[in-house]
Amino acid sequence: MNLISKALLPLILALSFNISADDHVPEAPYLFPLETMQCNFNENKDMDDLMKLQGEWNKFIQGNEDIAYAAWVITPLYRSASDFTNDIAWLGVSPSWTAFGKGYQAWFEEAGRLAEKFNEVYTCDTRQMFATQSIRQSENTSDSGVMLVSNCSLINDATLMDVAMADQKWNAYLDSQNSNGSIFRWYPGPGTPTDLDYSFKYVQTASSMSAWGESSESFVNGGGLMKQAEIFGNIVSCDSARFYAINAYGGQQ
Repeated sequence: MNLISKALLPLILALSFNISADDHVPEAPYLFPLETMQCNFNENKDMDDLMKLQGEWNKFIQGNEDIAYAAWVITPLYRSASDFTNDIAWLGVSPSWTAFGKGYQAWFEEAGRLAEKFNEVYTCDTRQMFATQSIRQSENTSDSGVMLVSNCSLINDATLMDVAMADQKWNAYLDSQNSNGSIFRWYPGPGTPTDLDYSFKYVQTASSMSAWGESSESFVNGGGLMKQAEIFGNIVSCDSARFYAINAYGGQQ
């Protein structure tokens, strides 16, 4: 298997099937593009310099009808240096692959000096793209919040069909707990390591640290941990989550 097909195998599998919650009819999940960049501030630059560009960036994005793209700035809260050595990360999302390509074409052709200003603030040594599936969508919206990211692998010959069925059970349990927060699955695409050792990233978000704390209380001490192990324990193995603060930078969808 060549390196490209190895990196995209989880995405190909994800496109093959999903389970409809209503009638159990296989259907392809909707996958939208998401990019991440891991960056370090250049000498004598910091977060203030990045935020000074926010107004100009939003004016450019919102003033161009060819661009449908929203961005968040990610800063680490709990992580090991071996996993995340950068100062910040950038997360960008478009509603479709067509919109992502069209928006970036406009950025390449028209951003000019604005793009140079960002390059003067930080240097990004890693840039990756993921095909993203929404597993659970919160009704609460916020410009900021927290995000947990784990690398997960299928085990015991499990398939993504098994995972899709487990998602239904887990969502039903979370509904019974009146749980807020969103869950996404990121399938690796261009820019991810050629020797990657996971099937997908499991991503959870909460609208605030207090909302995360309330949800975690139920998960850790209210039976959620055991329920999750019961549902996913024989099909998926995930590593320890990295914990980030997320703050909206702006854009439009």
